This record gives sequence, structure tokens and C-alpha cells, in this order.
Amino acid sequence: MESKEKNRARSVAFTGHRLISRADMPNVRERLMAAIRTAYEEGYRVFMSGMAYGFDLMAAECVIELKMECPDVKLMAVIPYRGQCERWNKASQEHYWKLLGQADEHIILREDYHPSCFLSRDRYLVEHAAKLIAYFNGIPKGGTFYTIKEARKMRLPVENIYP
Repeated sequence: MESKEKNRARSVAFTGHRLISRADMPNVRERLMAAIRTAYEEGYRVFMSGMAYGFDLMAAECVIELKMECPDVKLMAVIPYRGQCERWNKASQEHYWKLLGQADEHIILREDYHPSCFLSRDRYLVEHAAKLIAYFNGIPKGGTFYTIKEARKMRLPVENIYP
């Protein structure tokens, strides 16, 4: 079994906005896939998604796609609370559960919702990764801003694929 530090050194976390315009989705996905492939080439093998609607789920999709070519890739789903998708529409919930079923590991931080659960998830991602791939528009508010700020405090490299 690998040590936590060795696993962290090989781990990438994702953070990004929930809303991505339909027009931008193909370009964002292409840049994201390129960033994930580059991270793989640099030796990263564990990719952690917070499984939030939007960028996190897109990141999970891309990691699953890479797993088809590179079976040593692992997708870790870091879930803030067990019912994370319960208020999403039915199609989004089905997509979430499909992706979750393809994850190699599930980390559920809380059983029930708590106002701080998303920040706890963001802290977990930063504390367990050696690199952060982000989709951040530069506006200094919200969970993506918080996660990048924490990553920089910890001196993690942050790759922002926002145009």
C-alpha cells in the first residue's frame, strides 16, 4: 500500500465554476482534457473531483475517458455530503450516479448537509493534492476562489484553463 504522501504527490484536484456556457463547453472540455493528459505525462495518476455540477463533473468525465487508454489512472470522488445531488434535476442526477459508479474511490465527508460541507470538501481536495487544475474566471468570491486561494497558500501549482 502506498503512503499518503506518495499518493498525494501523484494526485491532482479539480476546482471550477458550476456554470459553463453551452457555447464554451467544447473548448473548455478540450483544454481540460489537454491539462489532464499533461498531468498524466508528468506522473500524476490520481485525479480528485468534488463531483459538483459543472466543471467537476466535466473533469470526472475526462478522467474516465483517459482511463480507457491508461488503466493506471484513478478517479477519486470527494463528496461533501451523501445527498449532494438530491436537488438536481433527474437527468443531472442520473449523470452524477453514472459517473460516481465509474469512480475508483469514494470519499464521503459528511452524511448530511451542513453549511460548511462544501468548504470542507475544497480543503480536503487541496490537502490531498500536489496540483490543482481550475476553471476560474478571476472573480474573488465563491468556492473556486477559496480553493485556489488555499492551494496557493500551500504552494500548490494551479493551472487555470479559463480563457
